[in-house]
Amino acid sequence: MAKDLPYFKFFCSEWNDGDITLETFEHQGLFINICSYYWSNECNVDFDKLLKRFRGYDEVIDDLSAAGLFKMNNDRTISITFLDEQRDERLEQSKVKSKGGKASAEARRLKKLEKESNTIPTENEHVLKSCSTESQLLRREEKREEDMYTQESFLQRWKDARFKYDNLPTNISGLTSFELVNFNKLKKLYTPEQFDYAIGGLFEQKGAFPTIRLRPTHFLEIEHFEKYLTCWQTKEKLYEKKKRIERL
Repeated sequence: MAKDLPYFKFFCSEWNDGDITLETFEHQGLFINICSYYWSNECNVDFDKLLKRFRGYDEVIDDLSAAGLFKMNNDRTISITFLDEQRDERLEQSKVKSKGGKASAEARRLKKLEKESNTIPTENEHVLKSCSTESQLLRREEKREEDMYTQESFLQRWKDARFKYDNLPTNISGLTSFELVNFNKLKKLYTPEQFDYAIGGLFEQKGAFPTIRLRPTHFLEIEHFEKYLTCWQTKEKLYEKKKRIERL
């Protein structure tokens, strides 16, 4: 994975709003180095090996573990949640692409054999058509799922969430051109179910600015969408933490 994707996504807003900023700069610097080491090793690092790799920082590593910034598994490997989620997402996308790629490669191979043999198409033609059909069906299925989730479907879920969490009505007739562009981009990356989770992740945030709950402009920007999707899974309260820090 590290060879295929030598970088991971880093969102400044998540870092600035996260627990890591409550730690010292020494802790923050070590943690981002651990993240880099963890990703380069395909999210599979033994804790004892980690201590050797960052020799002399045992206490700082223990502090990071105690703060929940990474966790220890039963087999003494470590887990960093946000990187594990990115790994799983990439693996799932790779499976879909691999399936379509294999079908296309097999179709090209059989077409070449048919051309070289210059004979009457028989079983090869049948297999060729079958592979081509499978590839087309896969693309159609992906396109159908994307097309089924319309802006009307999204806006209805947004209105339902606003009424459920804020007990307020929302009269949005349609997305703006800017919102629609971002919505169509997100549809290609995420399922309708993940949209619902991300909406829940936003509206579960007590103390969030009212304007970001009125229209989905802020929500549909990919870095914010992914942040709220993560919050739904981790139950993290972003704005409550921010207010606590401001009071301090």
